[in-house]
Amino acid sequence: MGISSGDGLTPGGARRSQHGGAVGDADPTHTWGPAHIEDVPPGRGLTETMGPAAGKTAAALAGGAVALASAIGTAVRPRIRVRPRRRRRASAAHDRSHLPANQVALAVAAIILVVGIVGSIATSYARSVLHGLPDPAAESAPLLRSVVIYDDRGQVLAERNSEGAYHVVLGLGQMGKVAPMATLAAEDRGFYSHPAVNVLATARALVVDVLAGQPVEGGSTITQQLVKIEFLQPRRTLSRKLQEAALAYQLENKYSKDRILELYLNRVYYGHGAYGIGAATKTYFGADKDAKDLSVAQAAFLAGLISAPNTNDPQTHYDRARSRELYVLGQMRQANDISLQQMQAVSQEDIQKELKFDTSFRRERAHHFVDYVMSRLEATFGAAATQQGGYQVHTTLDPALQRLAEKSVADGVGAMSYYGVNNGDLLAANPKTGAILAWVGSADYNNAGIGGQFDVVLSPRQPGSSFKVYDYVAALRDHRITLSTCLQDEPTDFNGYRPVDFDNSYMGTISARTALVQSRNIPAVQVASMEGIDRVIAYARSLGIRSPLQPYLSTAIGGSEVTLFEHLQGYQVFADQGHHMPLLAITGVTDASGNAVYTTTPGRQDGQSDPLSAAEAYLITNVLKDYQTVWHLGWQRQMAGKSGTSGGTQFGVHPDAWMMAYNPDIVVGAWAGNTGPNGAGRPVSAFGVNTGETVLAEFINGMPAQWDGWYTPPADLVTRGGELYLAGTENMASCQSHGGGGHAGGGGEHGRGNKNH
Repeated sequence: MGISSGDGLTPGGARRSQHGGAVGDADPTHTWGPAHIEDVPPGRGLTETMGPAAGKTAAALAGGAVALASAIGTAVRPRIRVRPRRRRRASAAHDRSHLPANQVALAVAAIILVVGIVGSIATSYARSVLHGLPDPAAESAPLLRSVVIYDDRGQVLAERNSEGAYHVVLGLGQMGKVAPMATLAAEDRGFYSHPAVNVLATARALVVDVLAGQPVEGGSTITQQLVKIEFLQPRRTLSRKLQEAALAYQLENKYSKDRILELYLNRVYYGHGAYGIGAATKTYFGADKDAKDLSVAQAAFLAGLISAPNTNDPQTHYDRARSRELYVLGQMRQANDISLQQMQAVSQEDIQKELKFDTSFRRERAHHFVDYVMSRLEATFGAAATQQGGYQVHTTLDPALQRLAEKSVADGVGAMSYYGVNNGDLLAANPKTGAILAWVGSADYNNAGIGGQFDVVLSPRQPGSSFKVYDYVAALRDHRITLSTCLQDEPTDFNGYRPVDFDNSYMGTISARTALVQSRNIPAVQVASMEGIDRVIAYARSLGIRSPLQPYLSTAIGGSEVTLFEHLQGYQVFADQGHHMPLLAITGVTDASGNAVYTTTPGRQDGQSDPLSAAEAYLITNVLKDYQTVWHLGWQRQMAGKSGTSGGTQFGVHPDAWMMAYNPDIVVGAWAGNTGPNGAGRPVSAFGVNTGETVLAEFINGMPAQWDGWYTPPADLVTRGGELYLAGTENMASCQSHGGGGHAGGGGEHGRGNKNH
């Protein structure tokens, strides 16, 4: 359901003045409600036959009829000319002060009959107009129709609704004191003292409108205005007024005055696409301005716009907006909200110089992350409830890291354009808590040429050699190999499968450590063959890989597709020393009534496990710490890294270029490639290490300086001959006599021109 608008509360037309100005016969002072917002139990539905709200409406109609008659008499009487007549001599027969008792009784009876008929008509009419009205007690309305998503600093990432309106949803306490005060002075000074409908003010406004032949005076309470915004279409008819009154009474039966004022101040339109005081504050006075920090003059200025935000648009008609500001300040003075001296001083503030007309805060950030959050909401609450809106969603996203990630991807893709790259992505998380810190699903969300709205983070792609960590950890864990085990990097036939490396060269007999840090294909397939590809797949699943993995040896070197999201989850286990911490995006959800419907603390989410011991995870980390040096990636802090490139031995046919990295503070992955409008594209000549030395180098070097910790070797590891072993494996056959490398890496490194992964 989209955001409904009423009585001109849309950017398309000026709002009628019946909502502006003083309500009239209202108490010039007001009393603030309780400091906290507390909803009262809901009343009966309006669809019931003459329930309490309808009864109140009928009573209001009867009272309104009397008030209306009185008002008409007062308003019309001075306009009637009475022609002078010759004075006649009074007589007893014409002396009305001496009417017979039976005539007096007859007159009284007639009056009672007329009042009864009026009341009966009003009651019957109320029944007819109440039929089919929405029921605030049964619906979630009147509540915000948007889903507002916040980053981990409480700043708005995005607002999703069907009409493209912008809110900055605030609690009443977050609005400060002067913004609500100015609004009440301008729109409804007696809000806290009168009922849902101010009958006298409404009656007087009707009379003035009738005599003027057009709407010139407002009489709606703030509760009625909220009803118009949420429920009713902008029509000025008697039945519409009755409907409005009925819903207003029902609304006040369901919600406290504070809650109604809060809803109103979050929904009323201020012009320039800003709905609510939070959005209006930022639009008119700058994205860094909060409603609680408004000056009295600024609050009065914004309150003055409510009556006709387009007619009084300060960008084109500042004089009108200024006049309304002064009017509101006068109303605040009459309400004793400010002193005469304050009013005089405040009126000198030059608002025109302070106006920003800033819409930068509306630019949705982290588009693909927001899309993912919305998908999680739909999965949890259902599509219909999510589209209905009203949710405020708090997330884990770090705004500074998100900006760094976006820039790193854009710059890296630009640097790799030489290789045919036109797109990239990046995902980062806290390995200890699982909190997702940055999410870039494409290089440019708005670029249709690359299918920018297609989220590559969630797109299954071949991970290439970055998958090899699962081969090695499975075999290490099951004591099939140690890091010093001899492996053969030479032409090998694995029952018809003949893997090769890009360079079509071979290193001969090398240690498992060297094979992994040099990212050689044939030894990795040898390890998977020793372990059994089914067991490799099972271990990969225990670490977080959920995509279908084919039970073929080609899977050992990245032949099956995975998503960056689940691949990062797998590397998170290594980063957190064997502990599986599910990735987390949402920390809390509140509904439109302010009720918490979901909450969790990062690091305490369900689904945790320990698929690896700290020692098993550390062996892989200890090898991968040398990757940035071996491949000259330009990282300015210690990380464990692994690249991956999909494709064959022919130059320029690499669809996917991956780079994964982690340390105790962060786990991050990036991808680069070429995509078209539907997500598919052509191969590129970039390798995974190219992604590492561009996208990830900029991101890693720009991370907070304090994220430079490293791991302490677990006490249960055994050191022998400069190599690390799991306890009980230190006496297994070693490749050290072959020069295959020890703890420091060894085995040599390929030149820059021989990057194969």
